[in-house]
Amino acid sequence: MFHRHPRHRKRRIVIAAVTTGLVGALASCSVGSTTAQPDDSDTADMGVYADLYQEALDEGGVVTWYTAFIPDNMEVIEPAFEEQFPGVDMQALRLVGAEMPIRFRSEVEAGATSADIITMSETGFSKEAMENGWTDEVASFDLPTYADFPEEFVGDGQFVTQIAPVRVSYNAELVTDPPETWQDLLEPEFKDQMMLVDPRSIVAWLAQYNLLYEEFGAEYLESLSAQDYRLVDSAIPASQAMVAGEGLAVFPSLDSVANPMKAEGAPIENTALAPYTGVQNSTMISTKAEHPAAARLLAAWLMSEEGQTAVNAGFAASPLSGLDGVDSVGDGYVAYDEDAVNANRDAILGALGIQ
Repeated sequence: MFHRHPRHRKRRIVIAAVTTGLVGALASCSVGSTTAQPDDSDTADMGVYADLYQEALDEGGVVTWYTAFIPDNMEVIEPAFEEQFPGVDMQALRLVGAEMPIRFRSEVEAGATSADIITMSETGFSKEAMENGWTDEVASFDLPTYADFPEEFVGDGQFVTQIAPVRVSYNAELVTDPPETWQDLLEPEFKDQMMLVDPRSIVAWLAQYNLLYEEFGAEYLESLSAQDYRLVDSAIPASQAMVAGEGLAVFPSLDSVANPMKAEGAPIENTALAPYTGVQNSTMISTKAEHPAAARLLAAWLMSEEGQTAVNAGFAASPLSGLDGVDSVGDGYVAYDEDAVNANRDAILGALGIQ
């Protein structure tokens, strides 16, 4: 399961392969109830969305969304959107990791683009999309909710839509003094008792190590390395091993990893050590959208309080604060720039002793 440290020891959610001609595939694969049809009073009741809503209806009442959100999450998001905007049919295709940019890029280059809007964790792709004219700065789309969205979560043609903040998981039965700062992980109690998730796994993990590198210097990562940690591929099996007594702490991890285990009675707790970043799902609008008004309508809704509540309640943290039932990212959260993170990659891996 573990690798010894090298220096030491639903409804309409479709999972598909990368192909073209998605519109027909989505139509044939959609399941669930028929989208509610609007009546004459609906547009008048739409408030700031009224004009976009009418335009979305006029262009066909469909929005095609490539999204990285998990199916359970989409089972909440899709009906919430369609209930608020009767007659606008959300057709969602779930793509994860590198599947998203590969598919979108190939369709654009083939002239067969079918995504109106995409939400993905590959945050660096939006820069490529902007350079090629596939998207534009978010402000250029004139979204009615844009002005109220935190500007620090907007940039490079996308806005952060969902955040899973990085956590440190620990064995609640064995850890007598839970860590409160990153320096606490350097205490003798944690020597040979930590499992570090490989920073090469996903960019968010590398971004967390980059935060530590920038905040405390290479010396901190070298001291972490001297703790004889075990390098692991994933937080999930590592956390399972930890609660079985094979270690005291795992990081980077997420609430979505620890909370289900805790609910089943496992002795696991999470703590937030500042500074921390997180797994970010960000949204960009396609300039090649077949349904541009519907794409803007969905984007505006995703930026709103009601959209952020549907997206994040019970699932993740929101860039917005003060939403009922939704965690905020907290004062210790720092958004990351993928280019800046990758620029320090070799120095980070070297300080950690990862070959």
